Amino acid sequence: MELICTKCRKPFVKAVRRQGAADKLLSLAYFYPFRCQVCRHRFHLMQWGLRYIEQDVDRRQYERRPVQISSRIQAGEQDHEGTIVDLALGGCAIDAGAAFPGGTVLKLQMDAFDLEPPLVVEAAVVRSSGGTRHNVEFLRIAEDEKQRLSRYILTLWLEGTQAARKGVRASPAG
Repeated sequence: MELICTKCRKPFVKAVRRQGAADKLLSLAYFYPFRCQVCRHRFHLMQWGLRYIEQDVDRRQYERRPVQISSRIQAGEQDHEGTIVDLALGGCAIDAGAAFPGGTVLKLQMDAFDLEPPLVVEAAVVRSSGGTRHNVEFLRIAEDEKQRLSRYILTLWLEGTQAARKGVRASPAG
């Protein structure tokens, strides 16, 4: 059975961790929380006879997709160039020319679209770093930019699905 979002009807959903007593009670009746990777909608679906083990469910709410997107990174007054190497609605991984410690707040401009202005994330925080590769969580993004990001993520999911059906590996977008 293919799981689909109850809001946007797209098949790109992911099981997410239970939050609070209501989720735990619902799971006793085989209703588990899911999140749409395209429209961000969180909802419950019945999975009769299945038991989701919390350790098996990734902490990330959104699954990242591989990309190669040029980006401009602002950390305080400093500007840096970087490359987004994977992307989701809630964050990304960046290869940057600079090292940023965990907790650093950044502003990102991503050149995701050929004929449109850069996609802007007003505030993102570095959650972890390994040299010049940083895992970043988006904190603040304007509503219209969220819609553009959602549209871009949908194309990444569709490209990956089409490549999987053809039996080939998807090439990074950018």
